[in-house]
Amino acid sequence: MSDSSTLGENLTPFTLVPMTAEHLEAVVEIEQVGFSNPWQKRDFEYAMSRAGSWCVVAVSSGELVGYSVGFRVGQEFHFADFAIHPGLQRRGIGRELLRQVLGVLHDRNTSVATLEVRASNQRALRLYGRSGFSTVAVRNGYYSKPREDALVMMKALEGRLSDWVGEVMGTMSSY
Repeated sequence: MSDSSTLGENLTPFTLVPMTAEHLEAVVEIEQVGFSNPWQKRDFEYAMSRAGSWCVVAVSSGELVGYSVGFRVGQEFHFADFAIHPGLQRRGIGRELLRQVLGVLHDRNTSVATLEVRASNQRALRLYGRSGFSTVAVRNGYYSKPREDALVMMKALEGRLSDWVGEVMGTMSSY
């Protein structure tokens, strides 16, 4: 699953690898700095152990530069956590990490990717919007510390949406 990418003149390539216990100290450090209500080590441990989870880190020159945590249910993948080291943001790492993760999801026959993002997180909204995600709903008061709405965003993975719609319609017909 290792995919190496060049991210511009000033940044060495990163490699996408499965998240392991050895990565957790660096992951939690990024999480603590990047979020007002951060996940704890036990949250990442749970995510890595859960069926259907896919947790990866981006490593550059032996240093963890970002990570993605998500869960697959049927043909849908939900991004539960996604972050880039704060000191390395605005260098294209997030865009490239997201591109690589979405590429693997597409190859694994995933039809739709979803996520929530704070309504005030303009950087993330630009990243997701430029990556093809659209806002499909608002979850009022979803976030705490501080209390804030979440925008639910979705991206249909090219050539896969009709599979997902068929799966959803099949599920709904059993009600």
